[in-house]
Amino acid sequence: MKPIDIAFVGSGVAASVTLIELLNKLLNEPPAAEKLTIAVIEKKDELWKGIPYGSRSSVNALIITSVHDFINENERPLFYEWLKANKDDWASYYCTHGGITAARWLENNMPLIENNDWKTVYIPRFLFGNYLQQKLNGLIKAVEEKKLAEIKIIRAEAIDVKVIAEGVHEITVEHPDATLSKITTYKLVIATGSAPVKKLCEISNDKVVYVNDIYEPSTVENLNTLQTALSNEDDEAKRNVLIIGSNASSIEILYLLEGLPVIRKLINKIIIISPSGILPYFTNTEPLASHPMPNLDKIESKAKYSIEALVDAAAADIRLALRGGANMDYIATIISNTLKLLEVLGEEAKKSFFAIHAIRLRNMFRRAGPEYRNVAQSFLDLQQVKIVKGNFLSMHTSEEGGELTYLDCASGQQQIYPLSFKAIINCTGSDNLDQSSSRLLYNLVNRHICKMNLSGKGFEVNEKFEAAPNLYIMGPLLGGNVNKLIHFWQLENAARLTFLAPHLANELLSV
Repeated sequence: MKPIDIAFVGSGVAASVTLIELLNKLLNEPPAAEKLTIAVIEKKDELWKGIPYGSRSSVNALIITSVHDFINENERPLFYEWLKANKDDWASYYCTHGGITAARWLENNMPLIENNDWKTVYIPRFLFGNYLQQKLNGLIKAVEEKKLAEIKIIRAEAIDVKVIAEGVHEITVEHPDATLSKITTYKLVIATGSAPVKKLCEISNDKVVYVNDIYEPSTVENLNTLQTALSNEDDEAKRNVLIIGSNASSIEILYLLEGLPVIRKLINKIIIISPSGILPYFTNTEPLASHPMPNLDKIESKAKYSIEALVDAAAADIRLALRGGANMDYIATIISNTLKLLEVLGEEAKKSFFAIHAIRLRNMFRRAGPEYRNVAQSFLDLQQVKIVKGNFLSMHTSEEGGELTYLDCASGQQQIYPLSFKAIINCTGSDNLDQSSSRLLYNLVNRHICKMNLSGKGFEVNEKFEAAPNLYIMGPLLGGNVNKLIHFWQLENAARLTFLAPHLANELLSV
């Protein structure tokens, strides 16, 4: 059987924006060859949205930047037009399914949308998912009607890849009934999204609920599980929730809980533990007269400096920029100057910066929109949430609940937290790819088909997106690369993926 021309593993945003570009190119410049065969391997039922923008996320979940910053410049007019044209439909759906949180959001934001005030609107993420899905479904219908391409959806999980001939890959897939089959393809795109969340502990006691990934199987199901667990605990003092990590997911959980009064009333305390001890900053859009960078200025005045000294200086200046919240114009100026000063340090320093050091800087200026931040601050002011600056070490379970052992960042001492926990929610990151719970990612690295980049969280690729001949990476697994085209420390950003998509589409259509 002839191999498929192009196979995608995953059908989230990374695959969707690439397919949109690819299919548009087919429609605008029909190839002389026979119609293209494209397979999309997806283990979930939902297509073209991915986890953040689909049903595994809450309908109330918001993007973390304004819609103006979130959408690629070329796409903005199209998306804004879609939002307004479909306003009655999505507003009605949101009002019906989003409860009091949706009602408040609609009241506050619909006037802004009417006035095209896009720089202050933080939209529910499902809207972008619906937009992508509708756009791509329309393109698929168009190319199939013109017999330019055949798109085949394979409902299965890709678990392994082998090179069986020059330029031909064999993909092993596991179907929902656990049977295995093989698919061969000339060009393979790994677009699986972020690697699975690292499991932090094993909970053997049924008196404690552990949620390793708030989006798996879905946010709604996990919040229902949390409600059941808290309801079954008669002792109010034991109805405590531990959130491990203080990233965007953790502040999102607070936002969602604020709109669920039944669950909120059941909770005694929420404890958030993270090394930084802070939640994402409020996004400050106030124009500033100047962007002082005294520490980078000192570095620039020196004849020689190391990558470590440069990053330390950038970090010190970022701390100045965060005094009034995360002013992204100010921070962008700091990053831009850091990259200029990086140029003289050579290619190895660049690789080290994008894969390792930039993550440290990025973690300093995590931010969220006003809805998320205001809710989080309210929880803190009411002392319903406490943030502990520490490193999670272990969780011991007993009849009393979960007992947290952590390393206190201030004292450097190992401590046991005085409260017991009924529920633990993991909001940390993924394992390195060579230890990933994803069989596909694990096998790609350990069978030496692809190589991890220095971050350990992504694959090393060339400027053609290739991690191996005819094996392409798209999405967050590109993060930590630096070459002529790709120079991003993280790619969980729709605008950046939209920017890269036309380049990957050209590679996939090249002979």
